[in-house]
Amino acid sequence: MKNINFGKIDKFIIFGGNIVTIELCKFLKGKKIDFLLFTTPHQSKEIIFGSNKTFKNHLIENKINYKVVANIKTHLLKKYVNNHTIGISNSCRWIFNENQIKLFEKKLINIHFSNLPENRGSGGLSWDIMMNKYKSGSTIHLIEKKIDSGFCLLKQSFVFPKKFRNTLYDMQKYSYKVQKSLLLKFINKVLKNKNFTLNPINIKNVKSTYWPRINSKKNAWINWEWTADEIVSFIKSCSSPHIGAGTFLDKKILRLKYAKKAKSKIKFHPYQYGIIYKKNHNKLYVACKGGGVIINSENLKKNKKIIGKRLFTTFSTLEKSLENKL
Repeated sequence: MKNINFGKIDKFIIFGGNIVTIELCKFLKGKKIDFLLFTTPHQSKEIIFGSNKTFKNHLIENKINYKVVANIKTHLLKKYVNNHTIGISNSCRWIFNENQIKLFEKKLINIHFSNLPENRGSGGLSWDIMMNKYKSGSTIHLIEKKIDSGFCLLKQSFVFPKKFRNTLYDMQKYSYKVQKSLLLKFINKVLKNKNFTLNPINIKNVKSTYWPRINSKKNAWINWEWTADEIVSFIKSCSSPHIGAGTFLDKKILRLKYAKKAKSKIKFHPYQYGIIYKKNHNKLYVACKGGGVIINSENLKKNKKIIGKRLFTTFSTLEKSLENKL
């Protein structure tokens, strides 16, 4: 396999915005290395994982040099890119065009939230939870015209420890920790002028999969015809930091972020699916195919006449959720 060496690097251009991006910027600032961050207007307003502050708030608080732009233009980048510049994409919302990729001369890098070529695209952990798949990883690769392809430079695989599998939030927290560690390892190797082995990412590999980004508001609706296990995994996949999986109660939208399969072995008739058959403190038990599902929602605590009511999602809502672009 071939190797690549980036040569002397004295400037970093960073694209995107999440908790790992902030940690990267703080690391470079601490090393007194020149860098500039580009992010979108929407991304600058997003609340950063594990905090109550926006991405922009964190940038200002840490005195990070940044620009908020709706679109990345090649002529804009030319002002900042030279032969000793490397580009780092992390949770970036832009797709780089051929001219932008050429501008960096094989020094435009992406860190992806999975073991490429598995889980190309976006929303990887949510899709993993739906499939009860707890083996994951992070991949750092050269950016090419085809999304999540190119050559892998560094990769770290891992299995989520059982204590981190209860919620999407816990899994993201663990995964971000792995991402940060891998990215800083990569940066240190770059700064030390180390070689990287080029491992091709074969998107035609039998393990290659692609999943689109999920819009919770439009796409995350519960089908009460699913099995109890499928409903639990779906709600879990849409839990915090997302808005939750949607359904209806008394013709009002209800968002659920917590679900667990009940230990009861009751076999329910299809007509019973979605009916709340039991309440124990703040926990509600819902009849489902293959067993009961325990849910907990802040919106239901004050509802004293909840037993016997049905959670349901209209066919039109389900159809629309599938028709909506992910």
